[in-house]
Amino acid sequence: MGSHQVDFSVLDFETYNDYINSFATADDERFLSNRKVIKSIVQLGYRTTKVPYDQDEFERRVFIAEQAIRPKTTKVGLLGDFMSPTNTDPVLLEFKKREIPNSNKFLSTIVFTSYQAKDGSEISGYIDLDSSWRIGGSDTKKIDWKCVFEGRCRVKPMAHHLSYSNPRYNMLKYTDSDNYLVMHNHHYGLLFMHKGDHKIVTVGGQYNLYSRNAKRTMVYSPKLGYVVFYDHIVRKKV
Repeated sequence: MGSHQVDFSVLDFETYNDYINSFATADDERFLSNRKVIKSIVQLGYRTTKVPYDQDEFERRVFIAEQAIRPKTTKVGLLGDFMSPTNTDPVLLEFKKREIPNSNKFLSTIVFTSYQAKDGSEISGYIDLDSSWRIGGSDTKKIDWKCVFEGRCRVKPMAHHLSYSNPRYNMLKYTDSDNYLVMHNHHYGLLFMHKGDHKIVTVGGQYNLYSRNAKRTMVYSPKLGYVVFYDHIVRKKV
């Protein structure tokens, strides 16, 4: 299938393993007891006329298919419109390309960012982008996203975000957002569960049971510093 065509068949499967298992035959199940062997045979294309998608391509195809069947958001009033066409800030460009997918609810992005306050304290936190963008505002209790996209302001975590940390003043706070419930696990640490599809997003750097639920990308810009993006493809619309 061409790369520009939409493959809606991928939406029939809850997970990548379900997709791969659909190619296995009854004889595979009967004579090959090892699931890894069956998966390898399928992925090599021995059970179909075309080579099945690898996991990254499968998730990309799901993303494209879900985007195709969901209503598109008009470009009127986008925060990205405040960004200058000549602005090449890497972090702002990442924000801009996520705005429509997040507002359409087929992508849900959490960002981690930090900054040093005037008193020397290191403030950091996790922010539900869609929720923060919809709240908007320019007062002291909200991020002024217009100012951010114009390149005049930093993204500063606040106490009402998913997490807020200021070790200098012994402050650590967690707050549920419109899209996520905050969870804690003694094995995986801090977790966020999406309220729409109940998928769990892990923010630790090590691979674990939930790592595939979100793609982790770290981006740096001189203006905004390091920002980590956790992109979760929503399986069911909120």
